[in-house]
Amino acid sequence: MESAGIDQSRIDEDCARTSCLVHGFGDAGHRLYQAFAGKFCSPLPDGLAIHRLILSGRSGIGKSLLLLKLAEHFRSGIVRINIGKLVATGNQHFALKQRLESVPKNKRVVVWLVDIELFRGLYGGVVESFIKSVRQMPKCILVMTTRHPDKIVESIRFVCDDHIRLLVPNKDERTHLCRWFAGDRLPIEGIVETTHGMGAAEIFSVLLAEMKIKLGSNSDTRTINSAAALESKVTWNDIGGLDGVINELHECIVWPVTYRDKFVELGIKPPRGILLYGPPGTGKTMLAKAIATEVSANFISVAIPDLIKGEFGESEKALAATFENAKRSPSILFLDEIEAIFGTRENSGEVGKKLISQLFLEMDNIPEDSRLVILAATNAPDLIDASIQRSGRLDKKIYIPLPSESARLDILRRMVRHLSIEDDSDILCDLAKHELSGAEIKLLVRGACYVAIRNNRETLVRSDFETALQENKRVSTSSSIFDSVN
Repeated sequence: MESAGIDQSRIDEDCARTSCLVHGFGDAGHRLYQAFAGKFCSPLPDGLAIHRLILSGRSGIGKSLLLLKLAEHFRSGIVRINIGKLVATGNQHFALKQRLESVPKNKRVVVWLVDIELFRGLYGGVVESFIKSVRQMPKCILVMTTRHPDKIVESIRFVCDDHIRLLVPNKDERTHLCRWFAGDRLPIEGIVETTHGMGAAEIFSVLLAEMKIKLGSNSDTRTINSAAALESKVTWNDIGGLDGVINELHECIVWPVTYRDKFVELGIKPPRGILLYGPPGTGKTMLAKAIATEVSANFISVAIPDLIKGEFGESEKALAATFENAKRSPSILFLDEIEAIFGTRENSGEVGKKLISQLFLEMDNIPEDSRLVILAATNAPDLIDASIQRSGRLDKKIYIPLPSESARLDILRRMVRHLSIEDDSDILCDLAKHELSGAEIKLLVRGACYVAIRNNRETLVRSDFETALQENKRVSTSSSIFDSVN
């Protein structure tokens, strides 16, 4: 009886942990769980059961984790087939047939096709035939994973019962993911707040790093490594020399949340979108990340490769999917280098024109009560289509200037505050005299850290910064740069 009690407690613990993980993936997690349960626990009628499904999401979002843990929970085997390796064999039909024959016929099993989009353009209905064959196995469920659902051939979509999309987790979902991974070994509240915009893999990396620090496993190198830790979380304290800009962003984005009733009472509509413009390297991306941290919102950054696809019509789909994701929870949607993505109607070409139209459509259809704010950044505001700057779109412009000497000193002090530096009261003042952008200062500090590591030192010295400046291709010197300021 005692062993039975132990077994039951283990079962209860497994169910609780699985429930926590499933909640961490929101509606998508519940749908995949129900598909497994309907197949393995209480078999549904053939017309209602999920036999074959697509599971999509960007790299690091948690597709493999969720799939493996659900298979483990339902005590089912897994047959994993890597499509990339299969295509490389040159005989996909034979290879798939061989793998199908190895699948247990009367045992619970998940057949997992990895990167299903790689079958695009192949002839003979190889995969379709395989998919139909799987349906004949009563205890088998077929899951096809992909990072690029738009590239899956229509014939494969047609024979699937469902398409489940894993999206960036919101705050509640991040809380469940952190609890599942860390249990009570770490306080997770701060981590939940600072991991907005991250997928499961990235969140777990942050948690693992925190655990290592807590256990003291990185005590020897923690001082230097603090510079890298800043990458995962950006706050106002990390940004120097831009107090006026920060105040303006605070009024535009934080005030409408903090003083919501007052804004409604006075009939004030905060800007839906803000255009940050100015020279390169002045901190536009960091400002966007920091405001997301300030309002506990997801930070979603759109890069050019994410939008400009090779096939006609795919760019608009990618943009629509990005907005759909952003509208799920409070989000800052950051459109970087917007002039390169959209340009002007006359200069942007057919793809650019369609993207402009799609962007207008998405922005114009954001609900009034939505917690989505759009930040766009550009180094060339004169190249942007004027219609984007209409009311209700990017209707607020904020200039981000190059830092003054006092601003550069402020940036340097913030950059090195977690680092150990030799007692040299003039070193930061000397560095601040050089006309560097915020991004160049960041490269300088990072470079100095690398120099110190190469020399097996935990404390940065003046020569580390001097070497870093000499190695920086954007700073042209032929002699010791400190000579020019002494």
